[in-house]
Amino acid sequence: MHLPIPFRYFYTELLKMRWSMIGFIILLGVAISLWIGFGIPVKVNQGVNEWLAFFGFTVHKYTMFFYPLIIGIFAAWVCRYEHIGNGWKQIFCLPISPSHVYFAKLGTVALLTLMTQFGLLSGFLFIGWLSGLQDAVPWFTLFSKVVYGWFASLPLMTLMLGCSLLWKNFATPFTLNFIFTVPSTAIFSGSKMGFWYPWSQPFLVMMPKHEWAIEGTQMDLFIGVGGMFCLFVGATYLFFTKRDW
Repeated sequence: MHLPIPFRYFYTELLKMRWSMIGFIILLGVAISLWIGFGIPVKVNQGVNEWLAFFGFTVHKYTMFFYPLIIGIFAAWVCRYEHIGNGWKQIFCLPISPSHVYFAKLGTVALLTLMTQFGLLSGFLFIGWLSGLQDAVPWFTLFSKVVYGWFASLPLMTLMLGCSLLWKNFATPFTLNFIFTVPSTAIFSGSKMGFWYPWSQPFLVMMPKHEWAIEGTQMDLFIGVGGMFCLFVGATYLFFTKRDW
């Protein structure tokens, strides 16, 4: 049975990935985050689950620095083959719609990002057991925060993909991503701006609620994530499909 064209091209995108390098990037970011989370003594307040306390400390550094940078690397990676040797013209000589190409690349970035999230969760659970954490594992909370954190990073994935489609060299979108990652702490601190700032949204979703205090509701954050995602998808999709490659 033949797959529809969009799924076939998505499968082609997966075949183009250098999975050894992708695995190294995921493991490096996760390993550094876990080393920070469990390597520095953390005082657990009475009544707070040990797993959630260490998860919050690990996620703090992970979402504020490593996670956005990893997303930017993935977005640049899925475009590198087409930027080399003007491969875009070769693609559009084939009987395939630009919309199929765009959403296949966005889907690839989303899949790699989801793998990163579950890599963090798996490593966190393993290190937590090795460390002898005594409290019950809050499975639902940890799993939901990983999934919701992935959902909250959709605007950033889309924005970084648009930057990678625009610029041929790898350094420009990476540098731009780094510049906007650094002030994300100041952006979200004590302000609802964090609900609309793509580099802060994963942090606000994944951190335990007792670790941050911003006036607002989960619906405010959901609206911010959904609104920015729709804006970036619309803008980058139009740019990609209307551009003369």
